[in-house]
Amino acid sequence: MLPTENKPYGGRYELIQKIARGGMAEVYMAKDQLLDRPVALKVLFPELSVNVSFVERFRREAQAAANLSHPNIVSVFDWGEADNTYYIVMELVDGVTLASLIQESGRIEPQKAASIASEVAASLSFAHKHGVIHRDVKPSNVLLTEDGQIKVADFGIARAATADGDLTQTGAVMGTATYIPPEQAQGLAVDGRSDVYSLGVVLYEMLVGKVPFAGDSPLAIAYKHVREEAVHPRTLAPEIPEALEAIVMKAMAKDPSARYQSALEMREDLQRFLNHKEVAALVGFDPDATQALPLVDGSRGGLPHTEVIRTAPITAVDQERQGPNWLLIGIILLVVVLGALLLGAKYFYSSGSGGPAAVLTVPVPSVVGDSQANAVSALTNAGLKSSVTKQTSNESSGTVLSENPNAGVTVTKGTTVALVVSSGVEQVTVPNVVGQPLATAESTLLGAGFLVTTDYSTNPAATGTVFSESPAANTPAPKGSSVTLGVSNGPSQVPVPDVVGQPLAQAANTLGSHNLTMGAVTYQPSSSVPNGDVVSTNPVAGTNVAPNTPVDMVVSQGSSSSTTTTAPSGSTTTTVPNTTTTAPPGG
Repeated sequence: MLPTENKPYGGRYELIQKIARGGMAEVYMAKDQLLDRPVALKVLFPELSVNVSFVERFRREAQAAANLSHPNIVSVFDWGEADNTYYIVMELVDGVTLASLIQESGRIEPQKAASIASEVAASLSFAHKHGVIHRDVKPSNVLLTEDGQIKVADFGIARAATADGDLTQTGAVMGTATYIPPEQAQGLAVDGRSDVYSLGVVLYEMLVGKVPFAGDSPLAIAYKHVREEAVHPRTLAPEIPEALEAIVMKAMAKDPSARYQSALEMREDLQRFLNHKEVAALVGFDPDATQALPLVDGSRGGLPHTEVIRTAPITAVDQERQGPNWLLIGIILLVVVLGALLLGAKYFYSSGSGGPAAVLTVPVPSVVGDSQANAVSALTNAGLKSSVTKQTSNESSGTVLSENPNAGVTVTKGTTVALVVSSGVEQVTVPNVVGQPLATAESTLLGAGFLVTTDYSTNPAATGTVFSESPAANTPAPKGSSVTLGVSNGPSQVPVPDVVGQPLAQAANTLGSHNLTMGAVTYQPSSSVPNGDVVSTNPVAGTNVAPNTPVDMVVSQGSSSSTTTTAPSGSTTTTVPNTTTTAPPGG
């Protein structure tokens, strides 16, 4: 079962509220009763606690992270087993995630982005020296404290690089698809350079405001990391310094041997950039290299989860299957030769006199990223024709996504260049999930093509129930964008204030200021409490109760021998010797 709030978890940790939900566990704000300090309690999903591999991975996470003491790494204090599942106790960081900062700011200023990436690289370098690969570097695992310190959290699928065995199951690849390095997507061995790739993707997102690859499923995104080149950051944001772009592209090289060979090496290059020195990444860097243009995810409200991509790893066999197809190659060569002969014949004899005729050729202009009107105009001015195909994408409507033949290719004048133009983001109606349990709501929204983020807070709704959603239900929103769900932590409670010794009117005001109401009032003699002051309350001071709970009070009547009990207004009064009792109407 999930942790409950009516007893200390693991006999020591008092749960306060749920603060996050990840791919393997839920995270709670808690209080360490033994050391009297706030902590973050990460609890493995109960359904995973019966899986030996997941439990072993979770145990190794705790052991690996507990041995990492570094100012840029979230500390791990304790781990154990309780309520038929497993937990980790971590440092509670007061700050925001890098994911929320990107969502709020869009693009992050290059100097600040480089500084953040440098600090993350420092933490990774330290972990790598101690034999730990993070394996899940992403913005939601990077925390920024109020004083500007950077901390890396959640070694959720990390394992000691020197440990025996590989917990990655056959046919399953662990990781967050948006930031996964190619070798990890293929199920191959990973090392520190794999974290360098993921950090490169994070730096790309900080600078551009969106991730380099998006797709309809985690598998589709993972394939793009393996097979496609990212659009250069300066193509999307020209103000990015060329040196910083070179650092990003070097970190994101498909071949690990072409990347920075360590997180420390990447940090040193970032420091050179921050100090206005020449960066090593610019050596051999070609900013004009031809790049494939994938659809870029413009949604950023969500916190991507670590996912198990249930498919066979992407292998070289998937890309090259059974080797070269010689029949196909022969046919292509034959077509090329015949085309060359026909072109030669046209060149020498099209003049009608057997002499050569001038063949006018032009390079295809670059129009990707231009508006359709500007692109067509540029092609026409170059003596070329154009055809247009519309396609939904995250780019604004009318933006050219691709051209065929590609820019720079030399073609004969009059050739038609096929343009693929964005028709805008596909709009989907947001389903109504208010009132549903979180698991049901998430399933509904994911099935409709949305990402999901959660915001836990106290609410009269039952614990774990969705009480709000944004964008609102039944309104259109871009497919792939994030829907934020308000999830109830249950009704809030307030402590009963200490009003003993206060005059009745003052006590009533005190209760009202604490969102409580005055209940029945009983008068009794008292030789120690002045007449009209409160003697006691029920519930007693310090008791946690729901808002608007009535609090009964006993009020001193001085030395008088009679006792009077009153109830809320609208009551009738009956008097007996030495006793006056007030009862509800009709009582």
